[in-house]
This record gives sequence, structure tokens and C-alpha cells, in this order.
Amino acid sequence: MPSFVGDPRHERLVAVLVPLLRRSCPPGAGGYGGSYELRLGVDEAEELGGVALIRSAMRKAGRSLGWTRLQTFGGSFPQVAVAGVVDRREVPAEFAAAVEEYELQRGRAAAEVIGRTWQDGKPRAVPGSVFVVAQEFRAAYAEGVAG
Repeated sequence: MPSFVGDPRHERLVAVLVPLLRRSCPPGAGGYGGSYELRLGVDEAEELGGVALIRSAMRKAGRSLGWTRLQTFGGSFPQVAVAGVVDRREVPAEFAAAVEEYELQRGRAAAEVIGRTWQDGKPRAVPGSVFVVAQEFRAAYAEGVAG
């Protein structure tokens, strides 16, 4: 993977991603169990520096949060560019219940939204869905560029 040291786009992305990755961690889990997946249009990802740069920024942002064991993934496809990072550290016993409950709550919330959509036909965004995450990222990036 190429080095992005000193690339201002990389540093800007890291600055934007750190709070988003921190927010992805379950409440009460001591910073464990976070993950973040970003799906953008291919052109939009290229404007940011490409998937490789975005993945590198995710890796650096995760490491700055203490994610010493993490996994990044990503690639470009005809319609979408995907990049993500997952905290792969062993969750200490005192935080395991918080991580498990958070995952269960996310699953229940998604099922509820899908069920309501099937009932009345009105599309809704699922909290934490790739659509919502992309919108939050775009807003944070725009604010970071303006600020």
C-alpha cells in the first residue's frame, strides 16, 4: 500500500474519522467493539483520494483510538466504493455484555424499521445503515473542510 504520510487529504480524513469511529463504539464498552463502513459513489471516493487513502485514514484513526488489532477492507465497484474498519481486539469480560446488548439493539432497530416499512410502504433509513453513515460522514467532512 502506498504511503500517505504528509498528504493533507489523509490528515483531513483522519481528523474527520476519529470522532465517527469513536461514536461507532457501543456505549459502556470502554471503546471496544467499534466498526465503521463507508459507501460512496466511485467519483466521490476518488475526489477524497481514493479507496486506498480512505482505508489508510481509517487504519490511522482506529489506531489513534487504541484499536491495536483492527481490520480494514474496501474496494471500488462499478456503482460504489466501499471502505471500512473493524476493531478486532478481544473484548474484556467487563465490557462484553455492553457490546452484545448494543449489537442486539441494532438488530432489533433494523428489524423494526424494515417491518414498519413493509406495513405502510414508507421507506425509512435504518439507524447505522450505510445510507445514514454516508450522510453523517459527508456532513462531518464538509464541516471539517469549512472549519
